[in-house]
Amino acid sequence: MNLRNFYGILALVSTVVALQSMIFPRWPDAYKISTKEIDQFSANVSSTGHIVKSLATSADHSDFNISHTALTRLRIDSNSELIFTNVQVRDRKDLDVPHITESIKSLQLTKSATESKQPPYFFSDIAPSKTTYQTCFVQGNHWPLGLAVKQDQLTAAVDQVKSSEAHLPIKRFLGFSPSRHYQCMLITLNTTLPIKEGNQLWLELLHQFENTFNLEK
Repeated sequence: MNLRNFYGILALVSTVVALQSMIFPRWPDAYKISTKEIDQFSANVSSTGHIVKSLATSADHSDFNISHTALTRLRIDSNSELIFTNVQVRDRKDLDVPHITESIKSLQLTKSATESKQPPYFFSDIAPSKTTYQTCFVQGNHWPLGLAVKQDQLTAAVDQVKSSEAHLPIKRFLGFSPSRHYQCMLITLNTTLPIKEGNQLWLELLHQFENTFNLEK
């Protein structure tokens, strides 16, 4: 087979696969959070003096546009509940916390929620009975660049992550692998602590997420 025939076949295969991905695009499939990772995170938080208790999880979800793993729930001491789940979206423009929580109604914040003015970026929603903090964590970024809430922030964090998948450039050329997995870990904390103490706990937990889950890609 000469080079002209080889490149002709290569171009044909690439075209067919590209057309298939447009007509039958892949459903998003969020990476599962392992029990080992959850246990390690709990141990890390416990090592700083907190009492951590696992609560019941909810079912995972997947449809054409978004996928999220089961909601992991942890009781932190007697005054706070931590909830986290991996989320993957099919379209880059949908990697945005308000959009993500439209599919997870129990985690939607009120319209009075405010965004932090500097990294790490997160929402805080203050109510008489509790304060809720929320962000999304893109693994593989150094503190605090992987913590964000808006589409431009989160996709920039995804773009910064280096993938270690073998032969990835060739697979992308042939259409066998998505150029990017638009995924982040949605993290929510509900707490009855006073604002100052609540902020302190929130930032402490975010550091523990980085310590536990921030593996190089």
